[in-house]
Amino acid sequence: MIDALPSALVADRVASAESAPPRRRGRPASNAAHAVSEQRVLDAAFTAFASLGYEGTTVRELAKQLGVSHNLINVRFGAKADLWRRAVDARVARFGSPVFAAFDERTLDDEARLRLVVHRFCAWTAENPDFVGIAYAEGRRMTWRLDYMVDAYIRPFKEQLDALFASVAATHTLRRISSTAFMVMLVQGAGFYFAARPMLERIGEEWERDPAQVDRQVRELADFLLAGLLA
Repeated sequence: MIDALPSALVADRVASAESAPPRRRGRPASNAAHAVSEQRVLDAAFTAFASLGYEGTTVRELAKQLGVSHNLINVRFGAKADLWRRAVDARVARFGSPVFAAFDERTLDDEARLRLVVHRFCAWTAENPDFVGIAYAEGRRMTWRLDYMVDAYIRPFKEQLDALFASVAATHTLRRISSTAFMVMLVQGAGFYFAARPMLERIGEEWERDPAQVDRQVRELADFLLAGLLA
C-alpha cells in the first residue's frame, strides 16, 4: 500500500540492476561498493528484509552476498535502519506510480476508477511479491518500521481509497466492509497468492502454474474482489 509519490522520486526511477561482479578471494577492494549499483544493493536488502525480517537481516551477510565490505555499505547507505527505509522507498518509487495514477483518472467515472485501482493494485502485488513479506512481518507488531510504513504509505493510500469508496457509494450499493479490511484482502489475499509461488507449484491448477497466465490471474482476482465489494 503506497503513498502518492513525490514527483522527484518518480522521475528518478533507477535502471534495472546490473549483474553482480564475480566474488574475489580476500578482502573486497576499497572501491568495491561502487562496483555494485545502488539499485542492486537496495533490491537485495528489500528481499532480505521481506524474507528474513528486520532482526534476521544483517548488513554483514548482505555485504557477503553482494561481494562488498559491510563497512562500505554502512558508509554508502547509513545504519541498518536507514538501509531499511531506503530499500522500502526505492521499491515503492519504482513500481507504485501506476496504482496512484489510477486515483487521478478523471476521464473515468467513480466506479471505473475504483475498478482500475483494484486491477492495478493486484498487478502490482504480482510484480512485487516481496512486499507481502514486508507487510506481514511489520504489520503484526508495534515498531518504528510499522509507524514509518503507515505514515508514509498506508494511511495516505487509505485516505484516497476512503474518498473513492464514498464517491462510489453515492450512486452504487457497496458491501459494508471497511477500507482497512479491503486493503488486507488486496495485500494478504491477492498479494499472498502471487507470493506463494512454491505452494501454487504444488497444488495449483495447471494454468495457475504457468507464468504466462499471470495477467489472467490478476484479472480474475481483481474481478472477484470487486464483485464482492460492489453488491
